[in-house]
Amino acid sequence: MHITKHVFLCQSYEHGSSRRLKNLHVILLVGLALTVFSGPALADLPPGPGRAATIRVCGKCHSPERAASLHQRRSAWEDTIVKMMKLGAQGSDEELEAVLGYLSTHFGTEAPKPIDINKARAVDLEAALLLRRSQAKAVIEYRTRNGNFKSIDDLRQIPGLDFKKIEAKKSQLVF
Repeated sequence: MHITKHVFLCQSYEHGSSRRLKNLHVILLVGLALTVFSGPALADLPPGPGRAATIRVCGKCHSPERAASLHQRRSAWEDTIVKMMKLGAQGSDEELEAVLGYLSTHFGTEAPKPIDINKARAVDLEAALLLRRSQAKAVIEYRTRNGNFKSIDDLRQIPGLDFKKIEAKKSQLVF
């Protein structure tokens, strides 16, 4: 089913009908509120069919990298696209299908992988450690200025970093 046709079939959708969808809605709204589109971060999106459409359609309102950090099943990506269209996202059927294919292929459901804090990209830090963009940027800037982190305690030195988030995900970190 084409996504735009799916939107018309979902007009009676109630946001509270599913905890998963409600949480996703909150995550997306927070992402929209916190994110400012920036060109350099586009390097974080892997190449592939649908990348340009994802940047074009999603990048009008928020960073495509932020949305892609969600890692969802194809059906959840379809639900997300439907919601974004209700919020004003626009694209042709072909563009929306390309976005769905791209996000499903490159950002599908997966088990959490260890994060090498000394090699991680900003979008990886945001997604895996639930950091705000400014915090992920601070980690990378600190790492660039001071060299590789040797332990979790080194991360305590980063001004403005929510260390509680790091502490909660420390089992996923490698140095």
